[in-house]
Amino acid sequence: MQSALVSIELFSTERGGPAAPVCLKHGSCRPHLRVGGGAMLGVAFIDGPAEPLAPGQRCAATALMIYSGVDYSALASGATFEVLAGARVVGTGEVIARMPDRPD
Repeated sequence: MQSALVSIELFSTERGGPAAPVCLKHGSCRPHLRVGGGAMLGVAFIDGPAEPLAPGQRCAATALMIYSGVDYSALASGATFEVLAGARVVGTGEVIARMPDRPD
């Protein structure tokens, strides 16, 4: 599976961000990322900060591209994206680097 190191910022709750801190480890957070109004690309955050990311904060995390047959090429190094929870934009981010493929 493909993955990417990303910088992610969650919006504050007042700006539409999540109501509580979000764990970006172990695949429990599975948002969609959208580059430039394009397709919604499903990912799972598998590595991030030791503590959950609070609304209004920024961090680096690893996003695993979880769906086979989906074109994730828009998530190229340097690409900026929106983070979506359902149809709601809850944050933004940037791809720092694409990582080598991981075994399935």
